[in-house]
Amino acid sequence: MAKKLTAGVLQGNQYTEVMELSWQGEAFEVEIKPLTNKEASEIEALLQEGVTVKGKPGIKGKMERVMDFDTRKNTQGRYQADIKADALGTVDESITEEVVDSQFPPKLVKEIAAQVKKITGIGNQEDVNEFNEGEESPSHED
Repeated sequence: MAKKLTAGVLQGNQYTEVMELSWQGEAFEVEIKPLTNKEASEIEALLQEGVTVKGKPGIKGKMERVMDFDTRKNTQGRYQADIKADALGTVDESITEEVVDSQFPPKLVKEIAAQVKKITGIGNQEDVNEFNEGEESPSHED
């Protein structure tokens, strides 16, 4: 039998999971939850920092994508996205962006953020592959 669909379920407020982490030979647990739509869009925007994609008409009438990529901005945006995902995606309210940034080791920041993004549905690799291999991609050979 299916669950009743409620606003709480849609917002991800009712689902949590305990994530186990290992750091310097010790085991730790952190309870995480999916992000809301607004929070997820903030994370996705940070992940795209430094990336600009423009479309222009091509020779055969198809749209061609032109991408500008600033590696420095993108790296900083991804780092900020992970910090924000950790702060927003952990159930413990004492875990803020400042705490994550100043006290969490980078390895754990990335691991927690990856799982929060996964249960939220951010960064679907299938969508990325479709974009890169699409017929209108400049790298697609006719």
